[in-house]
Amino acid sequence: MANILSWFTDFLKKVLGITTNTTTTESTTTKNDGANKQALCMGINDYLGTQNDLRGCVNDAMNWGNLLKTKYGYNVTVLLDSQVTRANVIDKIKHITQTPGLTHFVLTYSGHGSQVIDSNNDEADGKDETLYLYDGNLVDDDIRDILSQIPAGVKVAVILDSCHSGSCTRAFLNSMNDTSFYSKPRYMPPEDLEEVSRLEGVPFRESMFYPEECMNHVLISGAKDAEYSYDANIGGQPCGAFTYYALKVLQDNPVITYNDFITKLRTYLPSSEYPQTPQLEGKEVIKQMVMFD
Repeated sequence: MANILSWFTDFLKKVLGITTNTTTTESTTTKNDGANKQALCMGINDYLGTQNDLRGCVNDAMNWGNLLKTKYGYNVTVLLDSQVTRANVIDKIKHITQTPGLTHFVLTYSGHGSQVIDSNNDEADGKDETLYLYDGNLVDDDIRDILSQIPAGVKVAVILDSCHSGSCTRAFLNSMNDTSFYSKPRYMPPEDLEEVSRLEGVPFRESMFYPEECMNHVLISGAKDAEYSYDANIGGQPCGAFTYYALKVLQDNPVITYNDFITKLRTYLPSSEYPQTPQLEGKEVIKQMVMFD
Protein backbone atom coordinates (compact mmCIF):
# COMPACT_ATOMS: atom_id res chain seq x y z
CA MET A 1 0.00 0.00 0.00
CA ALA A 2 2.80 2.42 0.89
CA ASN A 3 4.47 1.84 -2.48
CA ILE A 4 1.15 2.49 -4.32
CA LEU A 5 0.61 5.76 -2.43
CA SER A 6 4.17 6.86 -3.13
CA TRP A 7 3.77 6.10 -6.86
CA PHE A 8 0.41 7.92 -6.99
CA THR A 9 1.88 10.98 -5.24
CA ASP A 10 4.80 11.14 -7.67
CA PHE A 11 2.35 10.72 -10.59
CA LEU A 12 0.24 13.68 -9.42
CA LYS A 13 3.32 15.87 -9.01
CA LYS A 14 4.37 15.18 -12.58
CA VAL A 15 0.88 15.77 -13.97
CA LEU A 16 0.31 18.98 -12.01
CA GLY A 17 3.88 20.27 -12.43
CA ILE A 18 4.63 20.28 -8.73
CA THR A 19 8.31 20.23 -7.74
CA THR A 20 9.93 20.01 -4.36
CA ASN A 21 13.35 21.30 -3.33
CA THR A 22 15.25 20.07 -0.30
CA THR A 23 18.28 21.88 1.04
CA THR A 24 20.73 20.47 3.52
CA THR A 25 23.45 22.34 5.38
CA GLU A 26 26.66 20.92 6.79
CA SER A 27 26.59 23.12 9.87
CA THR A 28 24.10 25.22 11.75
CA THR A 29 26.68 28.04 11.93
CA THR A 30 27.15 28.31 8.14
CA LYS A 31 25.11 31.24 6.83
CA ASN A 32 24.27 32.35 3.30
CA ASP A 33 23.93 36.04 4.15
CA GLY A 34 25.62 37.52 1.10
CA ALA A 35 29.03 37.61 2.73
CA ASN A 36 32.10 36.92 0.61
CA LYS A 37 34.32 34.93 2.94
CA GLN A 38 37.74 33.80 1.74
CA ALA A 39 40.46 31.83 3.54
CA LEU A 40 44.03 30.87 2.69
CA CYS A 41 45.33 27.91 4.71
CA MET A 42 49.02 26.96 4.47
CA GLY A 43 51.05 24.10 5.91
CA ILE A 44 54.62 22.88 5.38
CA ASN A 45 55.88 19.48 6.53
CA ASP A 46 58.44 18.85 3.82
CA TYR A 47 61.27 21.35 4.19
CA LEU A 48 64.46 21.06 2.20
CA GLY A 49 66.71 18.93 4.42
CA THR A 50 65.10 16.09 6.37
CA GLN A 51 66.33 17.32 9.74
CA ASN A 52 64.05 20.33 9.38
CA ASP A 53 60.89 18.44 8.44
CA LEU A 54 57.72 18.60 10.51
CA ARG A 55 54.76 16.21 10.71
CA GLY A 56 51.59 18.03 11.65
CA CYS A 57 51.49 21.18 9.51
CA VAL A 58 49.76 19.73 6.45
CA ASN A 59 47.06 18.28 8.72
CA ASP A 60 46.72 21.67 10.40
CA ALA A 61 46.12 23.43 7.08
CA MET A 62 43.59 20.84 5.95
CA ASN A 63 41.78 20.87 9.30
CA TRP A 64 41.58 24.68 9.43
CA GLY A 65 40.28 24.70 5.86
CA ASN A 66 37.64 22.09 6.60
CA LEU A 67 36.43 23.94 9.70
CA LEU A 68 36.26 27.31 7.97
CA LYS A 69 34.37 25.82 5.02
CA THR A 70 31.87 23.62 6.81
CA LYS A 71 31.27 25.62 10.00
CA TYR A 72 31.65 29.21 8.83
CA GLY A 73 30.92 29.22 5.09
CA TYR A 74 34.33 30.27 3.80
CA ASN A 75 35.71 29.61 0.34
CA VAL A 76 39.06 27.99 1.10
CA THR A 77 42.36 27.91 -0.79
CA VAL A 78 44.95 25.47 0.57
CA LEU A 79 48.71 25.63 -0.12
CA LEU A 80 50.92 22.74 1.01
CA ASP A 81 54.67 22.08 1.16
CA SER A 82 56.44 23.24 -2.06
CA GLN A 83 53.44 25.41 -2.97
CA VAL A 84 54.15 27.65 0.03
CA THR A 85 56.83 29.78 -1.58
CA ARG A 86 57.32 33.44 -0.86
CA ALA A 87 56.20 34.54 -4.34
CA ASN A 88 53.17 32.25 -4.37
CA VAL A 89 52.01 33.26 -0.89
CA ILE A 90 52.28 36.98 -1.63
CA ASP A 91 50.48 36.51 -4.97
CA LYS A 92 47.67 34.45 -3.43
CA ILE A 93 47.09 36.86 -0.56
CA LYS A 94 47.00 39.87 -2.87
CA HIS A 95 44.71 38.09 -5.34
CA ILE A 96 42.26 36.95 -2.66
CA THR A 97 42.18 40.19 -0.69
CA GLN A 98 41.53 42.30 -3.79
CA THR A 99 38.48 40.21 -4.72
CA PRO A 100 35.53 42.58 -5.36
CA GLY A 101 32.99 42.44 -2.56
CA LEU A 102 35.30 40.69 -0.10
CA THR A 103 33.90 40.86 3.44
CA HIS A 104 36.04 38.37 5.42
CA PHE A 105 39.56 36.99 5.08
CA VAL A 106 41.29 34.38 7.23
CA LEU A 107 44.96 33.46 6.83
CA THR A 108 46.34 30.39 8.61
CA TYR A 109 49.95 29.22 8.60
CA SER A 110 51.50 26.13 10.15
CA GLY A 111 55.22 25.63 9.74
CA HIS A 112 58.56 26.92 10.94
CA GLY A 113 59.06 30.45 12.17
CA SER A 114 62.38 32.21 12.51
CA GLN A 115 64.05 35.56 13.08
CA VAL A 116 66.47 37.80 11.26
CA ILE A 117 68.21 41.02 12.24
CA ASP A 118 66.04 44.06 11.54
CA SER A 119 67.41 45.77 8.44
CA ASN A 120 65.40 49.01 8.49
CA ASN A 121 65.43 49.87 12.21
CA ASP A 122 61.64 49.73 12.62
CA GLU A 123 61.63 47.04 15.31
CA ALA A 124 61.84 47.82 19.01
CA ASP A 125 63.81 44.64 19.68
CA GLY A 126 66.14 44.79 16.67
CA LYS A 127 64.66 41.61 15.13
CA ASP A 128 62.30 40.84 12.29
CA GLU A 129 60.09 37.84 13.03
CA THR A 130 59.52 35.66 9.99
CA LEU A 131 57.42 32.86 8.59
CA TYR A 132 59.98 30.38 7.28
CA LEU A 133 58.35 29.31 4.03
CA TYR A 134 59.40 26.54 1.68
CA ASP A 135 62.01 28.74 0.00
CA GLY A 136 62.98 30.99 2.91
CA ASN A 137 61.81 33.87 5.08
CA LEU A 138 58.76 36.06 4.72
CA VAL A 139 59.47 38.84 7.24
CA ASP A 140 56.88 40.57 9.38
CA ASP A 141 57.50 43.89 7.57
CA ASP A 142 56.28 42.29 4.34
CA ILE A 143 53.30 40.70 6.08
CA ARG A 144 52.26 44.02 7.61
CA ASP A 145 52.60 45.73 4.23
CA ILE A 146 50.36 43.14 2.55
CA LEU A 147 47.72 43.33 5.28
CA SER A 148 47.70 47.12 5.19
CA GLN A 149 46.54 46.99 1.56
CA ILE A 150 43.36 45.06 2.36
CA PRO A 151 40.35 47.32 1.74
CA ALA A 152 38.83 49.00 4.78
CA GLY A 153 35.87 47.17 6.25
CA VAL A 154 37.10 43.65 5.49
CA LYS A 155 37.24 41.52 8.64
CA VAL A 156 40.68 39.91 8.80
CA ALA A 157 42.03 37.17 11.07
CA VAL A 158 45.59 35.81 10.97
CA ILE A 159 46.31 32.50 12.72
CA LEU A 160 49.94 31.40 13.11
CA ASP A 161 51.08 28.04 14.49
CA SER A 162 54.82 28.62 14.34
CA CYS A 163 57.68 29.79 16.52
CA HIS A 164 59.06 33.29 16.75
CA SER A 165 61.64 32.47 19.39
CA GLY A 166 65.41 32.62 19.41
CA SER A 167 66.27 31.59 22.94
CA CYS A 168 67.44 28.06 22.14
CA THR A 169 68.42 28.36 18.51
CA ARG A 170 69.53 24.78 17.81
CA ALA A 171 67.43 22.86 20.32
CA PHE A 172 64.93 21.48 17.85
CA LEU A 173 67.62 19.53 15.99
CA ASN A 174 67.77 17.21 18.99
CA SER A 175 64.08 16.34 18.85
CA MET A 176 62.85 13.00 20.12
CA ASN A 177 62.70 9.88 18.02
CA ASP A 178 59.37 8.47 16.87
CA THR A 179 57.76 7.31 20.11
CA SER A 180 54.29 7.44 21.62
CA PHE A 181 55.01 11.04 22.56
CA TYR A 182 56.25 13.35 19.86
CA SER A 183 57.09 17.01 20.35
CA LYS A 184 59.19 19.28 18.15
CA PRO A 185 59.50 23.07 18.21
CA ARG A 186 58.44 24.78 15.00
CA TYR A 187 61.47 27.03 14.89
CA MET A 188 63.98 27.32 12.06
CA PRO A 189 67.27 28.73 13.39
CA PRO A 190 69.10 31.20 11.14
CA GLU A 191 71.76 29.55 9.01
CA ASP A 192 74.24 32.37 9.48
CA LEU A 193 76.15 31.67 12.72
CA GLU A 194 77.11 35.34 13.08
CA GLU A 195 73.44 36.29 12.89
CA VAL A 196 72.60 33.62 15.49
CA SER A 197 75.11 35.19 17.87
CA ARG A 198 73.71 38.67 17.29
CA LEU A 199 70.11 37.52 17.79
CA GLU A 200 70.91 35.85 21.10
CA GLY A 201 72.03 39.19 22.50
CA VAL A 202 68.85 41.05 21.54
CA PRO A 203 65.86 41.04 23.93
CA PHE A 204 62.40 39.91 22.86
CA ARG A 205 59.59 42.32 22.24
CA GLU A 206 56.02 41.62 23.25
CA SER A 207 54.25 41.55 19.90
CA MET A 208 54.85 40.53 16.31
CA PHE A 209 52.40 43.01 14.80
CA TYR A 210 52.50 45.99 17.18
CA PRO A 211 51.06 48.42 18.16
CA GLU A 212 47.68 46.71 18.56
CA GLU A 213 45.60 49.89 18.17
CA CYS A 214 46.99 50.29 14.63
CA MET A 215 46.12 46.76 13.48
CA ASN A 216 43.39 46.28 10.87
CA HIS A 217 43.16 42.61 11.76
CA VAL A 218 43.22 40.22 14.68
CA LEU A 219 46.24 37.97 15.18
CA ILE A 220 46.12 34.63 17.00
CA SER A 221 49.47 32.95 17.51
CA GLY A 222 50.46 29.70 19.15
CA ALA A 223 53.00 31.03 21.62
CA LYS A 224 54.69 34.05 23.11
CA ASP A 225 57.72 35.38 21.26
CA ALA A 226 60.01 33.80 23.85
CA GLU A 227 58.34 30.38 23.58
CA TYR A 228 58.19 27.58 21.06
CA SER A 229 55.05 26.46 19.23
CA TYR A 230 55.13 22.66 19.17
CA ASP A 231 54.63 20.06 16.46
CA ALA A 232 52.88 17.18 18.22
CA ASN A 233 50.98 13.92 17.94
CA ILE A 234 47.66 14.02 19.77
CA GLY A 235 45.02 11.34 19.47
CA GLY A 236 47.16 9.46 16.97
CA GLN A 237 47.29 12.34 14.48
CA PRO A 238 50.29 14.61 13.79
CA CYS A 239 49.25 18.20 14.42
CA GLY A 240 50.23 21.45 16.00
CA ALA A 241 49.44 21.46 19.71
CA PHE A 242 48.02 24.97 19.35
CA THR A 243 45.94 24.06 16.29
CA TYR A 244 44.58 20.89 17.87
CA TYR A 245 43.24 22.68 20.94
CA ALA A 246 42.13 25.75 18.97
CA LEU A 247 39.98 23.55 16.75
CA LYS A 248 38.66 21.69 19.78
CA VAL A 249 37.51 24.95 21.36
CA LEU A 250 35.79 26.02 18.13
CA GLN A 251 34.12 22.65 17.61
CA ASP A 252 32.73 22.85 21.14
CA ASN A 253 31.91 26.58 20.89
CA PRO A 254 31.25 27.48 17.23
CA VAL A 255 29.83 30.90 18.14
CA ILE A 256 32.41 32.59 20.34
CA THR A 257 34.21 35.93 20.58
CA TYR A 258 37.95 36.17 20.13
CA ASN A 259 38.38 37.12 23.80
CA ASP A 260 36.35 34.15 25.03
CA PHE A 261 38.14 31.85 22.57
CA ILE A 262 41.59 32.72 23.90
CA THR A 263 40.35 32.33 27.50
CA LYS A 264 39.05 28.83 26.80
CA LEU A 265 42.14 27.91 24.78
CA ARG A 266 44.37 28.79 27.72
CA THR A 267 42.66 26.13 29.81
CA TYR A 268 44.55 23.65 27.58
CA LEU A 269 47.77 25.57 26.89
CA PRO A 270 50.31 26.01 28.28
CA SER A 271 50.63 22.47 29.64
CA SER A 272 53.47 20.38 31.00
CA GLU A 273 53.81 18.66 27.60
CA TYR A 274 53.48 21.84 25.54
CA PRO A 275 54.73 24.91 27.45
CA GLN A 276 53.38 27.49 25.01
CA THR A 277 50.98 30.35 25.68
CA PRO A 278 48.58 31.29 22.84
CA GLN A 279 48.40 35.01 22.13
CA LEU A 280 45.63 37.31 20.89
CA GLU A 281 46.48 40.71 19.40
CA GLY A 282 44.34 43.41 17.85
CA LYS A 283 42.02 46.28 18.64
CA GLU A 284 39.81 45.63 21.63
CA VAL A 285 36.67 46.23 19.56
CA ILE A 286 37.73 43.41 17.20
CA LYS A 287 38.59 41.06 20.08
CA GLN A 288 34.99 41.41 21.28
CA MET A 289 33.59 40.29 17.91
CA VAL A 290 32.34 36.78 17.14
CA MET A 291 35.07 34.82 15.39
CA PHE A 292 34.88 34.49 11.59
CA ASP A 293 31.46 36.16 11.48
